[in-house]
Amino acid sequence: MAKHNPRALGTKTPGRHEARWLWLAGAAIAFVALGVWLLTPRVSIDPDLRAALIDQLSPTYPNEQFRASVAADVAHFGLPCDIFEGDEVDVDLYRGIGEGNYGVLVIRSHSGSLESGGAANQRTTALFTNERYAEYKHVAEQLNERVLIVRPFEADPVLTFGVAPSFFAKSMRGELPGTVVVVAGCSVLARPDLAQALVERGASVVVSWDRSVGLDYVDEAAALFVRHLLAEGMTVEEAAAATMAEVGADPEFGAVLKYYPTSAGRHNAEELLRR
Repeated sequence: MAKHNPRALGTKTPGRHEARWLWLAGAAIAFVALGVWLLTPRVSIDPDLRAALIDQLSPTYPNEQFRASVAADVAHFGLPCDIFEGDEVDVDLYRGIGEGNYGVLVIRSHSGSLESGGAANQRTTALFTNERYAEYKHVAEQLNERVLIVRPFEADPVLTFGVAPSFFAKSMRGELPGTVVVVAGCSVLARPDLAQALVERGASVVVSWDRSVGLDYVDEAAALFVRHLLAEGMTVEEAAAATMAEVGADPEFGAVLKYYPTSAGRHNAEELLRR
């Protein structure tokens, strides 16, 4: 039987000089590609970014485990964290939040979708503060409904101030530097008004729930989401899906974790802060 000749079908085995030229050509291409990569400007995360945890619920519903978990995950991500609680959570805290250079903002707070202008079919989303209501305070902002009169529960005797989407749009100083906002509260994403206002002022994403939530449930779920996003490097979509797979919808109210805008879902926190 005749032996197979590799040259018989028109194939040509590269000689030593040809192989050398092929190697040199490949090396040149790789060198050029490396040079382009090195010369291409890349946006890095601002080294002065910070994180903030606003714990409006701490006076009546403290949760040290939640606070410690969030602080640890923020530290793992590499940001120093400021914590605001008790009487610090007032209207002026939110007024100046755009001046704090906060890349991550975790808000543990009463919130809700409230009637606007006295009409049942007109609603606005509000974050509650611990600042007691007084008719002589924030007068102009009360009149134009940037600052609202709120109470967490119908039976609560004490009225406090809440801040509306228009407050962030018109009264907040500074800008949010691509901030990742996580709100552990009720109905923040039942409608997009508050999230849209925050995004228009520079937030990259707002993550929260679409209905009322139980306190124990939302504390656990929000802490899990923050861990998946900051400590484990998941994208927003992956972190939300993993959180819902672990804890499910709120067992009492059926609330589901969502995020706005949906286009932020494909990015992780580092990418969002570089945009």
